[in-house]
Amino acid sequence: MVAFLLAALLALGLKPGPVQFHPILVFDVNASVQITFLQHGKATQQQCDANIDRMVSMLGQSCKHCKLIASHCTKTLDPLQRKILNGQPVDAPVLRVNGGAIAFSGAAADLALQTCIESERKGANSIAGGARCAPAAVENLALALGRVNSNKPAAPALDLKALTVVAALAIGIAFLVSYLIIISECLHGRFSGDGTDSGPQKFHATRTPRIGGIALAASMAGSLALLTALQWLTPSALEGVILLALSAIPAFAGGLGEDLTKRVGVLMRLALTISAAIAASFFVGATLDRLDVPGLDIMMQWPIFAIAFTAIAVGGVANAINIIDGYHGLAGGYSILVLCALAIVAAQVGDPVVLAGSVMMAGALAGLLAWNYPKGKIFLGDGGAYLLGFWLAELSVLLVTRNPAVSPWFPMVLLIYPVFETCFSMYRRKLIRGKNPGHPDALHLHQLIYLRLSRISVGSRNATEITRRNSLVARYIWSATAVFILAALTAWRSTAALVCIAAVFCVAYLWLYIRLVRWRAPSWMIASEESPVQTGGRVVK
Repeated sequence: MVAFLLAALLALGLKPGPVQFHPILVFDVNASVQITFLQHGKATQQQCDANIDRMVSMLGQSCKHCKLIASHCTKTLDPLQRKILNGQPVDAPVLRVNGGAIAFSGAAADLALQTCIESERKGANSIAGGARCAPAAVENLALALGRVNSNKPAAPALDLKALTVVAALAIGIAFLVSYLIIISECLHGRFSGDGTDSGPQKFHATRTPRIGGIALAASMAGSLALLTALQWLTPSALEGVILLALSAIPAFAGGLGEDLTKRVGVLMRLALTISAAIAASFFVGATLDRLDVPGLDIMMQWPIFAIAFTAIAVGGVANAINIIDGYHGLAGGYSILVLCALAIVAAQVGDPVVLAGSVMMAGALAGLLAWNYPKGKIFLGDGGAYLLGFWLAELSVLLVTRNPAVSPWFPMVLLIYPVFETCFSMYRRKLIRGKNPGHPDALHLHQLIYLRLSRISVGSRNATEITRRNSLVARYIWSATAVFILAALTAWRSTAALVCIAAVFCVAYLWLYIRLVRWRAPSWMIASEESPVQTGGRVVK
């Protein structure tokens, strides 16, 4: 069954869709209005070139004062161009015609709309099938996807010095807030403490505050305040990051509520995270419109389906991060690796929004990890895990949506460990063990690593030794996932290569999991003391 799913995954990702060439022409009508003509794809380059020549000739005869700025055939539409051709609302007036669309842009928004309406009136009888002017809609409140007539991203507004300052501030705030939470445990421990015997997934030695999410939230707020004060981002990009952070509130609140009351169930937390993702779709345009999967990509052009799919995917990633948050530093350290990869690619494509968001959260996690790893003085908790998962997922969505050069499989490979862990756990619980897929157990991969590979001080009741053994698990996960993240960084443009990397990860995961379940752990992976440890009459070597 699993082998079949892997084969299907590989086939879907590698199957190419038909290549199409889209004619695009850009004219200046006057100093205030620019017109962009976009046509649906042609089968060959020759057909596309012929279409462009015909359009240039016709427009040259009908508009003597129009100046041709650019004309070309493209095989890759940027996100805004795709939305225009598919009839989705955008933040510019668009004239819909058979075979394509005409977008009107410029500094004078009223004049652009007037030009669109006048073109509709004139084309009502002269254009086959008529013409319809769609006024500018609020596609999103802050994150412009780019110029209508350009695939080139804007240059990043953050230089190395600015990024360093943002990261340092994020680290400092998270470190300080985490420290304050730890030393004030006597005041809130009754509500925020995580006991050692409260479930099958508890492997720490002493009662610990599980409200580290507050430190992450405080750090992000401080970073945003700094960016606002120093104006290192453009106004639209800064507003977008702020709105994205505000959208995360329901996800964070649901998790924090569970940390403090133990009464917010997983379905409620998931629903709140999905609602946060829907808010992000409307507020910042964080909606996937492509997956590089034939068939499914067509459905992604339906706005309702795209928003629902994106929201469920974001909720799933957030829940997956919460699932792997079981040992000191595991989720935090892994997430820093993912954020660094997102930041590297964001810098290459010139996306300051994803770049700033990645640096902010990576710095916040680093400050928290100073207390969380290796000694486990504070935990992320559900609030931190859901906030972190939401942020990782949304940055991934924005990187793909805002930058057509980035394959949608790039963030999929970055996040494949928690996603595959969650999917496989649901499969084995329901189909193999016949239990509720949402029921917690102690058979996740990181727990098997703790039981089978981390054989330091087995059976010891000493808190120091338990903590030492606990912290070793993260190193296994960090090392393994870093290999695949580095591989993804070398192929972030190529869907075919990324699908292969994802398939190799799934096979490697299943191989190791089966070996660990059967007590056949590879000897070279086992970490143990030089001398055997006596435990319950049995010697573990």
